[in-house]
Parts: sequence; structure tokens; C-alpha cells
Amino acid sequence: MAASDEMKIVMQVGNELRITKDGEVIVSNPELELAQDDNAADAVFFYKFNPSSGEHSLRLADPVADHKHAKAHRRGD
Repeated sequence: MAASDEMKIVMQVGNELRITKDGEVIVSNPELELAQDDNAADAVFFYKFNPSSGEHSLRLADPVADHKHAKAHRRGD
């Protein structure tokens, strides 16, 4: 992956995300068939790795969850 490239990572509850020191991304749910369907996701991240600095960067895409039900969030909400 080039330093400026971003990888889209779609996560669902129960997935495990592992990123190696070399920037290899492993998502742990082989049964996930909707991996590219953002509507089925609990979170969508964009990931990039800069090999020259060894820096990993994760950016949360637009929120998938519907937060319109509450003005403020509380623990366990």
C-alpha cells in the first residue's frame, strides 16, 4: 500500500481488527459476507500506513449509527 493510499475497513460488532507492524490489515470474521455493504456495518474506517515513518492512521468515516434518539449520550446508551 502506498503511503497516500487509504484502505476501507468495514467492521461489525464482534470483529477483531489486527494491524501488523508492516501495515498488513486482518479482520477476523471470515463469515462476514456483507463486507462492502456500508449499511450492514457498525463502523467504517479508512486506514493508511506510512512505511517511512512507521505510522498507522485510522479515520472513522461518517457515523453509521443513528444517534438521533438522544441529544446527549450516556454510558450504556
